[in-house]
Amino acid sequence: MRQSYTLPEMFLLGALGLALLPPLAAVLYIFVRAAAGISLEFIFAMPAQRGITGGILPAIVGTLWLLFGTTLVVLPVGVGAGVYLAEFAPRNRFTHLLEMALINLAGVPSVVFGLFGYAFFVLTLGFGSSLLSASLTLAIMTLPLVVTATREALHGVPGSFREASLALGATRWQAVSTVTLPCARSGILTGTLLALSRAAGDTACILITGAAFFLPRLPTSFMSRFMALPYHLYISATQLPGMPPERIWATAGVLLFLVLVMQVSATLWRERERRLKKW
Repeated sequence: MRQSYTLPEMFLLGALGLALLPPLAAVLYIFVRAAAGISLEFIFAMPAQRGITGGILPAIVGTLWLLFGTTLVVLPVGVGAGVYLAEFAPRNRFTHLLEMALINLAGVPSVVFGLFGYAFFVLTLGFGSSLLSASLTLAIMTLPLVVTATREALHGVPGSFREASLALGATRWQAVSTVTLPCARSGILTGTLLALSRAAGDTACILITGAAFFLPRLPTSFMSRFMALPYHLYISATQLPGMPPERIWATAGVLLFLVLVMQVSATLWRERERRLKKW
């Protein structure tokens, strides 16, 4: 039987199409244009002639270093803060204001965090333009997202789980660490990966804290300057007239592939955990 749609249903269906088709078309367009410029040499070779020839290996490795450093900071601090807010913080006006502040901080433009990172990490603490300064700046930018994701994931665990653990003689921390936190891990890891995918594509934070456009060597420590895919893409597309267009699209395709891998991994992990849940 042919299904008929009412006018409101057709409107909502059209809204769904407008929400899905343009992003999907943009992703497919980028990958199609990138295919002409991607090769093993492009991915694994060092750049030459100010990036006009050669490869983008330092930019790929620098981006991975950047994400690794950000994860080292944001995961324990963000998850710890989220656990405290969800499980141990008193429910009063101050806690409510703190939670509202975290939600609002998640919407602050990244360039503001970049300026703070430059003033505090690069100049005040003396870390200089380095991977460390950029990683700490990105960690501050993504912390509100991880804290909020952790808090919401823990709130999604039924309260009866906590009550049963406490009734069996467990301490508050034992109930959280052995029951509540494992039940919320899918939401926590999903939120963390999505926050890191935002960090992977950010340019403003790393622009003034350590990224370089042409640096034909790999970083050796967190005090090194580095190349990164988003900054390399920005300069290639806007500041370098001699850059071949296929190299610009290929760089965009590599960056998009990295971000999509993180987001798809988060989605698959969440779905796998949902299937395994018994509650």
